[in-house]
Amino acid sequence: MKPYIRHAIAASLCAAAALPLNAAEPLHPLSNPSLYEQQGYVNSIDTATGAMTIGGKRYKGNANTVIFLIDKQGRLTKGRSLADIPANTPVSFATGADGTVTQVMVGNGITQPAP
Repeated sequence: MKPYIRHAIAASLCAAAALPLNAAEPLHPLSNPSLYEQQGYVNSIDTATGAMTIGGKRYKGNANTVIFLIDKQGRLTKGRSLADIPANTPVSFATGADGTVTQVMVGNGITQPAP
């Protein structure tokens, strides 16, 4: 594992200890990285309709989409809405059976593809 990834994971796990999660919410993103096998860069997000383009492919998000943000220092926070996801940012995400994005992790906490 590359050192910068190990550092990001360690820092995120430390920060996650302070992150309150309810039992009904999805698992912490680093506790089960296989949930976030789909990766890409956010091209655009329409917060009014929930439409998002990731890696040139269209997806749909909604108010139930869980958003985790990792900042440049490796700290993990929970986003409140799709508006918290900046364009041209690497993401790892999971989709439901209908293709709707259920969880998204913004930042470099999980290895990303090259742009």
